Amino acid sequence: MPHGYVVGWRRDRRYSRSILRLSAYDDRQAAISDALALSCGYVPSAGRKRNRNRDARRSAVYRWEREFSGPKRTYGSIEDAIAEAERITSRFGVAQVPVTIGPARLVSSSYFMPSRGVVLAPAMLDRTSLIHEVAHYLVWRMGIREPSHGPAFAAVLVGLHSLMAATNVSEAKSLAAKYCIEINEPLLKGLMSMPPRNLAA
Repeated sequence: MPHGYVVGWRRDRRYSRSILRLSAYDDRQAAISDALALSCGYVPSAGRKRNRNRDARRSAVYRWEREFSGPKRTYGSIEDAIAEAERITSRFGVAQVPVTIGPARLVSSSYFMPSRGVVLAPAMLDRTSLIHEVAHYLVWRMGIREPSHGPAFAAVLVGLHSLMAATNVSEAKSLAAKYCIEINEPLLKGLMSMPPRNLAA
């Protein structure tokens, strides 16, 4: 239909650029008239399942971390956060992870991605957020395959907070039981006992 009109449906552009065609028309007014009726009656599919382990403990881990990590320490600038990340990665002998500030629309969702490094939300320029995302980076560097907030992540998170922010390990472990958080104990013990620059890159 070289000169026709299409009524279609598309997922949020963050997920897909493809358009599912619901109907097509020769006449523009007919397409506009039927678009609302079609949209009201259309139920989209659940979408493609992601090929990754379900991250069931995410919310519990956030609540747990807030309780044991202590008062928030805000950085004066992104350069301070970068310097802190460099201290952490040098402590374990791995390559420095890039640290940047995300766009204004990234309100409360800092993240780590292998292709981008650590991206901090503008309102989350603090040590707790940085340590959390650098912990994701270290788990990724170790090649551990499990849900993002699984036992290995919990172990690295406690280890980093203890080494960089003077968190009490026993208290963090006690609170982990309260929130039903599983910690990879051998990994935590190894992190706490290894000399600097010995973590496999």
